[in-house]
Amino acid sequence: MIVQADCLEWLPTLEEASVHLVYADPPYNIGKAEWDRVDDYLGWCERWIEECSRVLKANGAFWISHSKPLVLARLSEMVTAHGRGLVNWVTWDKYNGAGALQGFMDGFTITDAMRSLQPMAEYLIYHADEGDWTAQCDRERGFIFEPLRAYLASERDCAGWTTRRVAEQFQQRTGSRTVTGMAGHWFERVQWTLPTEENYDWLRTLFNRSGGEFLRRDYEDLRREYEGLRYTFNNPGKVSSVWQIPPAKQNGHPTPKPEALLERIITATSNPGDTVLDPFAGSGTTCFVAEQLGRTWLACEKEAEYVQIAEARLAHWLKQPQLMAVGL
Repeated sequence: MIVQADCLEWLPTLEEASVHLVYADPPYNIGKAEWDRVDDYLGWCERWIEECSRVLKANGAFWISHSKPLVLARLSEMVTAHGRGLVNWVTWDKYNGAGALQGFMDGFTITDAMRSLQPMAEYLIYHADEGDWTAQCDRERGFIFEPLRAYLASERDCAGWTTRRVAEQFQQRTGSRTVTGMAGHWFERVQWTLPTEENYDWLRTLFNRSGGEFLRRDYEDLRREYEGLRYTFNNPGKVSSVWQIPPAKQNGHPTPKPEALLERIITATSNPGDTVLDPFAGSGTTCFVAEQLGRTWLACEKEAEYVQIAEARLAHWLKQPQLMAVGL
């Protein structure tokens, strides 16, 4: 079910850190319809971005679409301020990709009145927390790898070692001419990284010289926790940050997004069973694709007529599950 509501009223009802992926296709404020005219547009965007950031898990993915690059850059700054840095800026080439509309410009009428290049693209930003320790990240949510870093640092302290002493031992082991900074990456909050299994075993041996048993956790257990804390990215292979995907066919909504666009986003940045949130559901493309791909979803849409289109679209598919698209 898609909730008919203003997202600023609905989002606060959702549990904090409860969704894995947010895809937001907000009104662009370019006058497509009455709903596409928003007073204090950037202030309004800050409010729903703040709420989406609140309900998104620490390792979740945040996507936003827009047609205006300068506006999207401001929205990117807002998302970053809530602790998730920019991973990719994507250009969606709508008319020169594969499909019936390939070569759209070939039939475009050129007039003397034209004083700029014809816009044929929209843009998307993809944000996620890559684990960097920054002042803003610390203030808002904390460092996502802190449980692992704290475990290693605590074991170091209990064994009576310091980062400097570990670094000196590592220097002797590797034959480096200078005291390597690698040890700092294992214990400190700047440029933290998980030791390799070889280095973890070496640290265990080093600490146990002090008497006692340290670093008793199995390395594979640490690795699984590390992978669970990292943001999800299922590498699609040879896919660049320029996407050639034809626009969607009209379905009663003036600006529907193509299913192939959402299929790529959801497949790459979430896993089956994850929860996808769309605060501007429109005709329900996000919900439709998420359902097909085995994700759960939450969505709201302010306009009653678009809620009806989305619900009818989902109801038709759910009655015929054998028609599930593969690869869309």
